[in-house]
Amino acid sequence: MMRREWFDPFRSDVEVVFAAAEQLVQNYPGPISHYAGEQLKLANPLLRDSGHSYIGYIIPLWMQHAGPGRLPAETAHKLSTACLIHMLYFLIQDEIMDQRPEDITLKLALGNLYYVDALGIYRELFGNTSLFWSYYRQYVMEWSTGVTEETMSDPFGINPLRNAQKAAPLLLGAAGSLLLLEQEERIPSLCADLDIALMTLQMTDDFTDFNEDAEHGNYNSFLSYVSSAMKLDYPAYPVSEQVIRNTYNSRFMKSYADIAWHHYTLTSSNDWIPQLRSFNLFLCSALDQAIEEVEAHKKSLMQGGFSYLIHASQQS
Repeated sequence: MMRREWFDPFRSDVEVVFAAAEQLVQNYPGPISHYAGEQLKLANPLLRDSGHSYIGYIIPLWMQHAGPGRLPAETAHKLSTACLIHMLYFLIQDEIMDQRPEDITLKLALGNLYYVDALGIYRELFGNTSLFWSYYRQYVMEWSTGVTEETMSDPFGINPLRNAQKAAPLLLGAAGSLLLLEQEERIPSLCADLDIALMTLQMTDDFTDFNEDAEHGNYNSFLSYVSSAMKLDYPAYPVSEQVIRNTYNSRFMKSYADIAWHHYTLTSSNDWIPQLRSFNLFLCSALDQAIEEVEAHKKSLMQGGFSYLIHASQQS
């Protein structure tokens, strides 16, 4: 496997961070502690492929080796642990909004424990007068706007970068690291590039999950893109059959990926933190790979006698 410069050199740091998080959740009440431990295992990239959620906690670890005034390891690990716990809190919020799970009581209880623990670590690192709290409020406001806007408008259709709003709290690792390093002036540039990575991450997830999102009536940027190409309104539930058929249109899939690649070219140099550009490139390539897998499946269906379905999906 090709070396991932944005992750592989930090494996030992990630191990420390997850061990610290596991120690925290062991103090939760019985069944909640067990569930939290299982969730941490699912999120731990050292144990299994956990998707692309690394960006939620790995930025402080990058800051140990990036640019002038590098973060001490202990500080980086502590901030990364807070970011990990905070990320799990928002993942629970997203799951509740998107899936309406049966165990909602347990998830809400756990989410509040995550929230309290993340806040506790943040308070150890940042004083009451720190600008960190201004950024904290800003990013939570952006998240709130992002999750509510989807039900009333088409944010991706307005501007693909608005796809990143739902992940805005993940910017806290970057803003917090730079504030600790007294390099606040770097925050706008770094967070602009992070927004592009978060946009691409959401695009990749949406491409993978568009069938499930169509079934549950959840907002999905790929469905938005296809609807726009078909000159149909979105969001709409149920999603038009015409849109669903054209989700397998090769031209639409490729032009959707082109949006991610175009924004990748807009990332600023930020040469002092090359891991971010490497991660963004990885995400764009992951989207391409997901599309290639769909194309390969289409070919296998055609060979199996289902070519009429494929031809129908190519009609725009």
